Amino acid sequence: MSVFISITKVALRPPEVVPRYIANEENGIVYLKELEPVNSPIAFFTIKDPDGKNKVNCYLEGEGPFRLSAYKTYTNEYLLETANTLDYETKRIYNISVVALSMDGSKVRKPIQVYILDENDNAPIFTQPTVEVTIEENNQPNAFLAKLHAIDSDSGERGQVSYFLGPDAPSYFLLDKQTGILTVTTMLDREEKEKYRFTVKARDSGYPPRESIATVHITVLDKNDNSPRFISKDFSFFVPENFPGFGEIGVISVTDADSGQNGWIALSIVNGSDIFVIDTGKGLMRAKVSLDREQQSSYTLWVEASDGGDPTLSSTAKITILLLDVNDNPPMVLFPQSNMSYLLVLPSTLPGSPVTEVYAVDKDTGMNAVIAYSIIGRRGPRPESFRIDSKTGNITLEEALMRDDYGLYRLLVKVTDHGYPEPLFSTVMVNLFVNDTVTNESYIENLLRKDPDINIEEKEPQIAIEPTHKKIEADSCVPTLVTLSIFCLGSVILVTLMAMYICLRKGKKDHRINENLEVQIPLNGKMDFHILDKKPIEISNI
Repeated sequence: MSVFISITKVALRPPEVVPRYIANEENGIVYLKELEPVNSPIAFFTIKDPDGKNKVNCYLEGEGPFRLSAYKTYTNEYLLETANTLDYETKRIYNISVVALSMDGSKVRKPIQVYILDENDNAPIFTQPTVEVTIEENNQPNAFLAKLHAIDSDSGERGQVSYFLGPDAPSYFLLDKQTGILTVTTMLDREEKEKYRFTVKARDSGYPPRESIATVHITVLDKNDNSPRFISKDFSFFVPENFPGFGEIGVISVTDADSGQNGWIALSIVNGSDIFVIDTGKGLMRAKVSLDREQQSSYTLWVEASDGGDPTLSSTAKITILLLDVNDNPPMVLFPQSNMSYLLVLPSTLPGSPVTEVYAVDKDTGMNAVIAYSIIGRRGPRPESFRIDSKTGNITLEEALMRDDYGLYRLLVKVTDHGYPEPLFSTVMVNLFVNDTVTNESYIENLLRKDPDINIEEKEPQIAIEPTHKKIEADSCVPTLVTLSIFCLGSVILVTLMAMYICLRKGKKDHRINENLEVQIPLNGKMDFHILDKKPIEISNI
């Protein structure tokens, strides 16, 4: 008997993968937002073995920031979740599969397509975070400055960028919202403002919108549109005369609002002068030589300031240099013309009458030219008889002349100015011959040459009041008086000899009158000495 055994192959059914989606899913496509946090669940997967005899392994195929792990709470349950952050701008679509593999080799795949949804997670980014712009001043209105550009990696409206000026931007700058073109609506002046710094914003259309900031630096370039400007159109400098050569007279201040070569200034004296020079760099005015006010009291110069621009711009200013007087000139005596000249004074001249004058001038000015006259030395029979007016220089007779007062009077007159700090002075000898007439000029001239020097008095001598104090001193009587004093003769012999001598002297005078035919002009009459031709004489300082 034969037994036939037929073995029928029974096909095992493959495992079954059953998904339960947690994330948004549509038609097998899972949508995840890119800002989903790590470990965000996507779906649960249940692995079913229809036969229940085989062990089934489950794993994930495909690349991406995902993880499939067994859900410990339940058997054959697996959780698909994110394993890392998602970035739409890096990768937008992932293709993965959940694979169930049984022990007999049966394999089941459950494909899943994951779409990453874009969110507004990127702010616009300027291609230049700092924008440097230069523009020449005096530009045309609405002049182009720059085109700003920002990129947003987001998609759709979230990536659409608009441009705005920051709150620190001046109102005359405009920024086109759509194109990012920056313009200036007005003319810029570098001298008013050279540099501008403000912010601009790039903002996307996402919700909430994101924005970024860039900084704009605008430099206004200079043009030579400003002439040099003096701080004054008329400078006046007061300089003491005898100021040393190349000493600093004054500073001429000039500025130019332009910059660089356009603001470089050169100074020059327009009307040409061999006396004055000017320092271009510092504006110092100097004189090459010492200046004398008595030669020229003031100078007028025109100074030009030129800049280094192209074309060159310039301006001029007036410079007046006034020399201040320094007491460097002593008074100059014009009359009498010589220390050897003399004047006749008649004995009949009345007291108080002017007999002559001392006339002097001073080249200085102000108090340096105010003159005072004084008698500092006297010689004569009765020298106190004459007085000088300190202001006018007029010499007057103070007391009536007597017979014993005949003879030559010599008055040393000091002419002093009121200069500061030291007054200057000159001296002159005033010679007065008291007599009825001049009979022998050579005799008087001989007396002028032989008369000893006059002692200088500390103060002007006081006029004696009592007649008994009168000092009788005749040049020709001195030897006789000295001889009589030495031998101490008696009063009778002294009077007798004096009388004899006076008589002898009178006889000589009468003899001289007969010999001299010249007639001298008496000075006790009224005369205007200023009408005379007054020539300066050589003066001497004591």
